[in-house]
Amino acid sequence: MYYINRNLTDDDGDHVWAVVQESCDLSDQNDRMLLHAVATIREAYGEQEIREMAENAPLVTVPEPADGVANTFSLDLLLSAFRSSLPDPAAEGGKPGQLTNYRSETTELLARAALATVYGFASPPTLHATKGNRNQPILGFDGWTIMQATDGELALVLLQVKGTEDAARPPSVAAELVAECGRAVTDFTKLKGFLMACLLRCKNTAFELPLMNLIVELERDNRITNTLLAPVIVRGGAESHIDDLCSLRGATTSFLHARARGMTLSLGAELTAFGRAAMTRARQHV
Repeated sequence: MYYINRNLTDDDGDHVWAVVQESCDLSDQNDRMLLHAVATIREAYGEQEIREMAENAPLVTVPEPADGVANTFSLDLLLSAFRSSLPDPAAEGGKPGQLTNYRSETTELLARAALATVYGFASPPTLHATKGNRNQPILGFDGWTIMQATDGELALVLLQVKGTEDAARPPSVAAELVAECGRAVTDFTKLKGFLMACLLRCKNTAFELPLMNLIVELERDNRITNTLLAPVIVRGGAESHIDDLCSLRGATTSFLHARARGMTLSLGAELTAFGRAAMTRARQHV
């Protein structure tokens, strides 16, 4: 995915900005962008992890089951239950489109996937699988990952994403991203709470030790030296352009020691309709 048009702009070697343009036809149930979104949503909520748990479940010696009780389970039924547990657009009623979880969350997950493709970010487990209320957003940052910094050490990457149908360049949400990125590296209470949740989600994975080291550095030094901020503007119908990012590119001094790996991404479909279609399709057991 994310190959129609991609431009990278390097600002003084520290801040890099990408322009990515995609297309989507929501009338086509096999549209590649729609199917990519469906797979991305299922992955974020842990479908592959559940598959692996089921396939690698240890055999346990238990008393004989009572009559009529099966001692095996159906993977098909397990996945059916998983998919029907995903966020339900129909449950959000008549909210304005820009306030719906299915719009914002789909936007954030696609931004995360695009960043991973363009910048080579890793894809650690997300916090979405821990949500008690699937139709409510996750608080904190819009995502995180780690990558290799130029000095050979690992860098923490914090994602901040805004979706928009505003055709202006830059769109109005760019100002919100500037403010959020400026606060990201100094709001230690928010950052520690978010990273602790990420650490528990990453237990027994390759991300566990690096994340612990980054948290210890933050507590010891009141900063994580290798911090990257990834602000992303996701456009619906309007095509992305480097001018979408001009205010962000002009505000990097407010990011303090953090460097930017920013992006403007256009999907080629209105964001509310796209999010509803993607979430609805992700819930289907097909």
